[in-house]
Amino acid sequence: MICSQATPEDLDQISFHCGHAGINDYFREKFLWDEDAVPYCFWADAEKTELVGIAALSCSGIVIHSGSHFHLTPAIEIKIFALDETYQHQVFPNSGEDQGHWSDYCLYYLIQLIYTIVETQCGANHIVLYSVPEAVTFYQRHGFDSFVELMEMPSNRFIEGCIPMYLNL
Repeated sequence: MICSQATPEDLDQISFHCGHAGINDYFREKFLWDEDAVPYCFWADAEKTELVGIAALSCSGIVIHSGSHFHLTPAIEIKIFALDETYQHQVFPNSGEDQGHWSDYCLYYLIQLIYTIVETQCGANHIVLYSVPEAVTFYQRHGFDSFVELMEMPSNRFIEGCIPMYLNL
């Protein structure tokens, strides 16, 4: 498996269906042209013929309230993270059931990429995302927590029906 920044050439003639209409629409209409995010693809092979999943990263922050003051702490947002239906709930090749699925490996690669960005290009203290309710336990297994009482996302980041989550870096 490889992870690379998405390009129009890579995605020409490639289909993607994750089972979520909003994310499928985002992939078709905005993924490569979203000015607020950088798109990435997870490929099953080096020839980039099988698209496993997609992700998009964006700069963000967490608002933390303290009395009458607030503090904005920098974060990298996983704006989109989804796997094609073909790879959902599938064990990664040459690993046992308890050693990981495609989704685990894709998220691992994405978090490693975020660490590289934070260490070399843009400092941040957290990774944030909005999880669909069905994926909350997946993210919790990877160390993400739901926002606590004094935390909130900037108002322009709210996505209805999704749960804001964070991971300390």
